[in-house]
Amino acid sequence: MKHIIQQVFLNILENPVFDLSFIEKYFSKDYIQFVDHHQLNYEEFILHIKKLKEKVAEQKIEILNYAENGNVIFTHHLAKSVLKDGGIVLHKVLAEFTIEDKKIVKCDELTLLLEGDFSSRNLGSEI
Repeated sequence: MKHIIQQVFLNILENPVFDLSFIEKYFSKDYIQFVDHHQLNYEEFILHIKKLKEKVAEQKIEILNYAENGNVIFTHHLAKSVLKDGGIVLHKVLAEFTIEDKKIVKCDELTLLLEGDFSSRNLGSEI
């Protein structure tokens, strides 16, 4: 399961280009994401990724730790983003992914802005 998450980070978040085919490959159409008191469904998640590509010039994800239990993988990772306006933000992320049939069906995530402008605190859920 770690491999799936690494591919999601690489092909969707770190990729500077929006590519719907990767979302379709790794995410169920029934996908639900809970992020800092916000809930996104599959369509809203696609809008969120599009919004990220509008705002973020470069993003790097570093997995600090992970744990697997059955079909669930938990990650503790850092997301460093260079924004198109020149700003740099760093988020600490705790995420629990549920995977069924090799696709992510749910993510329950908490993000904490560690560095950067306070206006970027909701970068993880913005649509």
